[in-house]
Amino acid sequence: MDYDNYDGHRHEVKIVDSSPLHKWFKDSLDEEKMEILVNSYHHQGVKRLAQRFEPMAFAPDGLIEGFYDPDMYNPKEGKFLMGLQFHPERMRKNGLDEFDLPGCPVAYQEFVKAVISYQKKLNSSLSVPKELELNQEMENKRKILVRSFSLARSMYTRSYSMKNQPTESGLEVGAEFLESSTALSVDQEMRLMGATMRNGTQKLKLDEEKQRKATNIMKKMNAERLTELIAFYQLMGKISSEVLERKLHASSVNDLNITSQ
Repeated sequence: MDYDNYDGHRHEVKIVDSSPLHKWFKDSLDEEKMEILVNSYHHQGVKRLAQRFEPMAFAPDGLIEGFYDPDMYNPKEGKFLMGLQFHPERMRKNGLDEFDLPGCPVAYQEFVKAVISYQKKLNSSLSVPKELELNQEMENKRKILVRSFSLARSMYTRSYSMKNQPTESGLEVGAEFLESSTALSVDQEMRLMGATMRNGTQKLKLDEEKQRKATNIMKKMNAERLTELIAFYQLMGKISSEVLERKLHASSVNDLNITSQ
């Protein structure tokens, strides 16, 4: 080993057919030998691969020089899970910028492609929706919801019982209160805060217990299973939103019909 020219050292590795390495270096391979010369950087090696991984290259002594997870390698989908015992991006001809082989820069290029794809996927899932512009139908729904909340406020501030519900004018006053964001009195705020804290504390304890159990279960899942779980709940959220939208629409139509009568 010439330590003054560390990048200059090369040794043979045999590439596994149909692996990512085979695709990267296909134009440089002799189909009979399936070998290329690579540099050597790591003093530790893999004795036995985990079941999920597949080997991509072997040294003459049988040491695994490269491996990957077939289910987690797809740069276009933001997946890039592999390991190499050498650095193809540093395999350049002595004193030149030219690579030893055309496939040398592909490892870095594919990794960058995966990072960009993953970032785009992440950004799309976290994108902030644009401000909602209400059409006439949605405006009618909004007014119905405002009236519902105003009823609750009237019952709270005036101590209405279920037998003594507020009149239509009372609902309108409550609606004006919500739309103008009028503040509650100090006494009302204290009573509301106390009830909220009591209910919140009980709910928090219950939520913490649920979260603890869920965390313990998810710790036992692998990355693929967790990814499937996320996708499932995203789908459920979409379906729930669509069903809720239809229910709100049906409810608003019924309320408008009752009002017109």
